Amino acid sequence: MMEAELSIGGMQFWMVEAASRLGGTITITECIPWRKKGGQALFVVRGTEHGAEEVAEAIRSSPDVVSVDASRRSDGLVVGSVAMKECWIIWAILAGGCFLEKGWSTGDGRANFTILSGREGSLPRIIKTISAKRVQLDILRIAPADERPVVSRKQEALVRLALEKGYFDYPRRIEVRELARQAGLSPSAAHEMLKRGEKNIIRHYFEGGKRA
Repeated sequence: MMEAELSIGGMQFWMVEAASRLGGTITITECIPWRKKGGQALFVVRGTEHGAEEVAEAIRSSPDVVSVDASRRSDGLVVGSVAMKECWIIWAILAGGCFLEKGWSTGDGRANFTILSGREGSLPRIIKTISAKRVQLDILRIAPADERPVVSRKQEALVRLALEKGYFDYPRRIEVRELARQAGLSPSAAHEMLKRGEKNIIRHYFEGGKRA
C-alpha cells in the first residue's frame, strides 16, 4: 500500500473557506459518501477563539453545505459534523480504491489530504481525476505505507517537548498538567497523546526498528 499527501489550491470547499474565515485549522477526521454525490464529515477546529455557533455559521455559509452541527468540548476544541450536497473529492478517492486518512486546511486557501491507496494504480487514477478539476495540485509526498512516520507530528512534538522538559527523568522535572499547558493541550489529551506516542515508539523498536 502507498500513502500520498496532496495539497490542492483553488478548490471550492467548505473546509477551506471556513478555515480562512475563522483564522484557524479545520481537520476532517472522517468523511463518507452521502446520497448521490454528497458527503458527510466529522471535523475538529483548532487555533481559533470563535465559539461553536460562530464556527457553525462560518461553515454553513459555504454553498456546498446542507447542514452543520458544532459544539465546544471541555478541552476548548470545537468539534462537529457537516453534510455536503456535493463532495467530489471523497467520491474520487473511493472510486479509485483508496481511503481518506485525513483532510485539513490551515486558513491559507488550500485543502490538504492524506490518502492511503488500496490497490496498485489507484493513486495515479485519483491524481488524474483531481487534475481534471482545474485546481492547483501539489503532490507533497508519496511513499510506501510502511514508511509512514512511527508517530504523528503532534505525538512527536509532544514527546520531544516531554523529553526536553524532563518528563521522562527520574524523578520527573515536569508533570503532565504543566506539560499540557505548555503544549496548548488539555491534561487528558496530553496524557493520551503521550501514551500513544510512547506505545508507537516502543512497538517500532521491538518490531524491527533500528537499535542503538
